[in-house]
Amino acid sequence: MSRSILTQPISAEQICFPLAAQAARLLRQTQGRQEESVALLTSAEPQKLDAKKWLEFNRAGFGGIENGLHQRLDASHNDDRCRIRHSCGIFVAGLFRRISNSHFMEWRSRQPRPEYLTTTDFQAAMGEDHCGPALRLLFSKHPTLKPP
Repeated sequence: MSRSILTQPISAEQICFPLAAQAARLLRQTQGRQEESVALLTSAEPQKLDAKKWLEFNRAGFGGIENGLHQRLDASHNDDRCRIRHSCGIFVAGLFRRISNSHFMEWRSRQPRPEYLTTTDFQAAMGEDHCGPALRLLFSKHPTLKPP
């Protein structure tokens, strides 16, 4: 696998994204797979995060960020592709995504063979019967994810 990166200093006003100081275009090339081009933003100034360092962080998974909760949020809610720009909107969306993830973990722990279940399975289960399970969870006096 090879990665190449092109970075550029930017202002938050230029791209309408709070605190943005630098943008990058990352190209991932893997044998036998299609090339992947990813746009990245950071609040780090170019003096603190040069292209070489940024590439090292990307390879290392940004110091452990790309695992656990962040990986679940990105895979299940496309967190990295979020187009919300307002800081309050980002906060509210993040809060609901984390609540959803917490409910998923609880639901998963009560399933037979939980190691084979994904967030997509949880979303499908909550959407069954015209979202009946999800509505029961939201509007019940004593919410539970146990089957009725």
